[in-house]
Amino acid sequence: MWREAFLVATVAGGWALVLYYLPQIITVLSQKESKAMTWWLLLMRGVNDAFSYAVVIPAALTGWVLGDLKTGLIVGGTVQAMFIGVFIVGASIPPNPYLASILSTALVILTGASTGEALALVVPIAVVSQLLTLAFMSLNVVFCHWGDKMAADGNAKGIDILNTLDGTGWTLTNVIPAFLGVALGIDAASKLLNIIPGWLADGLSYAGGVLPALGIAMLLLIIASKEVWPFFFLGFIAAVYLNLNAVAGAILGVIIAIIFVQLKSGSSEDKKAKGI
Repeated sequence: MWREAFLVATVAGGWALVLYYLPQIITVLSQKESKAMTWWLLLMRGVNDAFSYAVVIPAALTGWVLGDLKTGLIVGGTVQAMFIGVFIVGASIPPNPYLASILSTALVILTGASTGEALALVVPIAVVSQLLTLAFMSLNVVFCHWGDKMAADGNAKGIDILNTLDGTGWTLTNVIPAFLGVALGIDAASKLLNIIPGWLADGLSYAGGVLPALGIAMLLLIIASKEVWPFFFLGFIAAVYLNLNAVAGAILGVIIAIIFVQLKSGSSEDKKAKGI
């Protein structure tokens, strides 16, 4: 499992250590400005952010490197739907689906488990990832005081290095658990899944199907308003009765949104013209 563990760890953030943080450290140490390097780092930062917020991407890549892209897309899409209404607000750190999507995909592919059985581990893994994030945030207190001392001494280069190392530490909180989870945990997970009775496995599969609906419901609670509900039901009717696929539904949604904004803007201008 060491080869698979290395591949999964690479997807979890190993690529960022080489392609993003290493060039950043070299740039800071050399103190040489380069437009090409600036654009490269900007591109890698965008890719890194996309991985973090769209967990279907690292899950799909995990499936790809393990030889089963389809499973990666299925598991990643399901986890994405489960956590679609969950995001960081200030210092409130929710369970993190990033690592959970990667390890769940690896579990399904390497053990032959069903998607439902793997999804039963998504929330526990997300909670563990949340605890690792909180632990590293606590460690950041030390870095902050270190940075304050550097600022007092006028050590700008030291602050740049510290910021880069801090970002590297955030990445390692995903890379190390991903590597150890596959290298040391897959065999244990396989033995655990083998002793799960059939009725419980079926129940986990059904529960896995319900969890994405829960994620969508959480998102609706956030965006729900008198203006949004008619469009929600319009989209539902279009998807069910017109058999629109996701791409056609997205295009229809954009067109309706543009028309709505134009009509609303025209109505506001008419009211201003009439002095209402």
